[in-house]
Amino acid sequence: MAWMPPLHLLLAPITADTGATIEQVQLKPLYYAAQKDALARAGDDEDDQFFELAKLATGLSEKELDQLKRPDYVSIAQYVHEMSTRPASFFLQTPEVAAHDQPVHLLLPLDAAGRTWTELPLEMPALRATKVMKKLATNKERAEFITAHCTGLMIPDLAGLTVPDWTELQERIDDFLNKPADFFRSATSK
Repeated sequence: MAWMPPLHLLLAPITADTGATIEQVQLKPLYYAAQKDALARAGDDEDDQFFELAKLATGLSEKELDQLKRPDYVSIAQYVHEMSTRPASFFLQTPEVAAHDQPVHLLLPLDAAGRTWTELPLEMPALRATKVMKKLATNKERAEFITAHCTGLMIPDLAGLTVPDWTELQERIDDFLNKPADFFRSATSK
């Protein structure tokens, strides 16, 4: 069965913009591109960042979110924090350490390159790809370039990844970029 975000039962119901009563909030996954845009809108203030991400994760308006009692907001902020920092394996409850030649299991399917992916193959980058990567201007550009290279996706396709899928990919690619060959030999011999 596919992963589903949790349903949050509000400790204190709020009033929707329509006048209806909201007693529960179906949380939503955060997607890489939407999170990147929300963080850019919020600027550097951590509270503003969490508020923007909470709007994405709940689908609530700013006015609706402002009505939340602090314990409900803290619960939603905890979900946002986990969604923003944990790899897909955390939500799927699979082992985080996968052999380097194993595909990355996606939290939610990705529609890209004319098909629907539930897992992405991952290939170690060639030295020439890392040379190109290092010439790019920002860390985000470098991460997007090397992720596209290692997965075989196009950079625009990465927008459809959930944030936990992006995080999972970054952890595996970081190993490819920084670990010696013996690290991978010992990981596959266990």
